Amino acid sequence: MTSPRVNKRKTAGRKRRVVADDSRLQEGILVLWNDDKGFGFVRPSMGGDDYFVHISVLEEGTSRRPQVGDTIFYNVASDTPGRRRLSYAAIKGVDVSEKKPTAGILASPRSPLLWTLIGLPILLSCYLMWRTYNPIPFFSYVFLSVLAIMLCGFDKKHAITGQWRVPELYMHVIEFMGGWPGALLAQHDFRHKIRKSRYRLILWGIIAFHGLAWTAFLVSNFVGR
Repeated sequence: MTSPRVNKRKTAGRKRRVVADDSRLQEGILVLWNDDKGFGFVRPSMGGDDYFVHISVLEEGTSRRPQVGDTIFYNVASDTPGRRRLSYAAIKGVDVSEKKPTAGILASPRSPLLWTLIGLPILLSCYLMWRTYNPIPFFSYVFLSVLAIMLCGFDKKHAITGQWRVPELYMHVIEFMGGWPGALLAQHDFRHKIRKSRYRLILWGIIAFHGLAWTAFLVSNFVGR
């Protein structure tokens, strides 16, 4: 016979399925949803003001994204007094997949292409520093990439809590000046702005511009020898 402790260990990695009679959760209706930005508002069934809900607080493994009219089970966040937002939400009647033992521990694997894109400008700026004794590109890539990662993390947190956001123009300026490797890494690891096609288009335009600039430098450098 398997002991209760063993059973607990076996089920610890599985996700809890939300049921209608879960007395720990409140119930409401999703009255507004912006799928591009990943947020909306839930109106309590018992009445009262609407609550802000972000896609990041939705039950992991939910088989589809929220839709206006969905019945939502939720918990209210208590860490931001005065701000009506949810800390947890689940869609009634929507299947939730079981959580894998490693889910939530590691981010999705970084592809060789991602590592190549991030590493190339660092290597090329090292080469430039060796050839011309100009350290500015190297330190720009390193310092501004770290800054871009910090700002992306800050913006991700504020997107969840419904607070002031970092303007995309500021992010693009930092990316253009050399912080795009950090922004690309943060976008992958934080799963931030992955659905904003306009932001991604500008980011990849900046990456392409840097690639062309480095190509022109290498060609002129080797042809001029």
